[in-house]
Amino acid sequence: MGGRASGYDSRVSILSDREIAVLARGNPPLIAPFVPRQEGKPSYGLGSFGYDIRLGSRFLVPLGRVDALLDPVNLPQDQFREVVAEETFDLAPHANVLAESVEVLDMPDDVMGLVFGKSTYARCGLIVNVTPLEPGWRGKLTLSLINTSPLPLRLHIGQGIAQIVFTRGERPARTYGEKEAGGAYQDQRGPTLPR
Repeated sequence: MGGRASGYDSRVSILSDREIAVLARGNPPLIAPFVPRQEGKPSYGLGSFGYDIRLGSRFLVPLGRVDALLDPVNLPQDQFREVVAEETFDLAPHANVLAESVEVLDMPDDVMGLVFGKSTYARCGLIVNVTPLEPGWRGKLTLSLINTSPLPLRLHIGQGIAQIVFTRGERPARTYGEKEAGGAYQDQRGPTLPR
């Protein structure tokens, strides 16, 4: 009785390190720059069933004015300032910033990515929030980083910040750029506010 469950679709799979490496060396590359092994602390690079991305140097920090309202439909762009960090960035207690990945991603039309925070930072109270990487999307990731700790949290530039798990399935009817909403974040090159 060891058959497959009813409704199982063998065309959907989580990509292994070998499959990720093939896509990362393709044209266009899935991940650039690509590191084919685990390095650094917190670690980055290719894992068994995912890829650990690095924290870039640019951040969008809310100014924190008491009379400001963050409305994703009509966001006041002047409520944020850009900060460029060289080695570390200290995230204040209970604060939220937008950050960038080092890597640029170019998602194939039949691959989706899910992003999870690294356990080292999670144990310090960091939440990494990123929406799914849809088929056909490309650019640098904008990461929402939230410090839930009552203490400041030091983030290390160029080191691992999150892991992407890639899944492959049948090409959807509409990829990211083909959707009715229009792919507002296509080709973003740094931390990007709502558009």
